[in-house]
Amino acid sequence: MKNVIKNNPTLKRILLKVLFRKKPYNARVRWFIWVFTILPVYFRRGISLQSRLDLVPFHKFQFGRFSRIEKGVVINNGMGDVILEDEVHTGIGCVIIGPVTMHRHVGLSQYVRILGMHHGIDPDLPHHYQPSTKAPIVLEEDAFVGTGTVIMGKKNGNTLTLGKYCRIGANSVVMTDIPAYSIAVGNPAKVVKKWDFITKEWVKV
Repeated sequence: MKNVIKNNPTLKRILLKVLFRKKPYNARVRWFIWVFTILPVYFRRGISLQSRLDLVPFHKFQFGRFSRIEKGVVINNGMGDVILEDEVHTGIGCVIIGPVTMHRHVGLSQYVRILGMHHGIDPDLPHHYQPSTKAPIVLEEDAFVGTGTVIMGKKNGNTLTLGKYCRIGANSVVMTDIPAYSIAVGNPAKVVKKWDFITKEWVKV
């Protein structure tokens, strides 16, 4: 059904008008869609009533066991699936725009932004008329991201990956893959330490 709609511009246009509000609120679904598809999600254990879930029915939103969405968190799956596996914690004020996958035990400190999409940059069009492209992001198991960090998907549309047990310093800007068992900081974020499995200590790169 999804492929049929995608390949039929007229049907797609009609469906989008049914689902979404008119400008300038067209990134959010209409009230009756919200009542039946989003409101029930708020009753899941671990989701703050003061978070904002901008969810559409044609992409996935998965929320794992013992995960937590704190106050002020914004989650938007309009561009792609948002997957939070078990025991994922999102700190106060985080923004997550899919496609984003966070594996078990991933931790986000406060005000982290994870942006799995890009806007066009045609100067002849207002920014809210620009086409958007997907830029998938994956945080592997037990990755932890410091306060104020921005993670931006790759411009070429390939998946950006933060490896298992990596650590991202506060206020970093991540635009490239970060290897597993490493510490990265800065703008743009660069690896400064890696875990040595022989000596059992962090070693400067």
